[in-house]
Amino acid sequence: MNSLIYIISSIVIIVSVLVLFYYCIKLMSKAYSKEKLTKESKRVDEAMSKLDNNIMLSVMTVNKSMVDKLKQSGSFFQREKEEAFYEAKDRVMNIINEEEIQRLSPYIKNIDEWINNRIEYYVKTLKK
Repeated sequence: MNSLIYIISSIVIIVSVLVLFYYCIKLMSKAYSKEKLTKESKRVDEAMSKLDNNIMLSVMTVNKSMVDKLKQSGSFFQREKEEAFYEAKDRVMNIINEEEIQRLSPYIKNIDEWINNRIEYYVKTLKK
């Protein structure tokens, strides 16, 4: 009888330890997944900030090097505006790399359109 109680209690303890071990592994797995997601989120934020800053600096540079001179000479028309826009966009596209584009692509469906919109935003913002 004592032997049966010993066997049953041993089985219960072993099963309890296995269940506890299973839930500890599951908890550690979730913690690791959360940490990995947090790191990826930080990378995306950094890439987004870097791209946005590059767009702003490109627009500012084109304004200083090209637009201001054309405005002073009175020859800043639609064609020159388009040239300035494409100059700013070329500068941005030369700065960003494919890895950053790939990192942002799940969050921005059309990155080309997004860059165009940000250039227009900074052009309007810097006019004020």
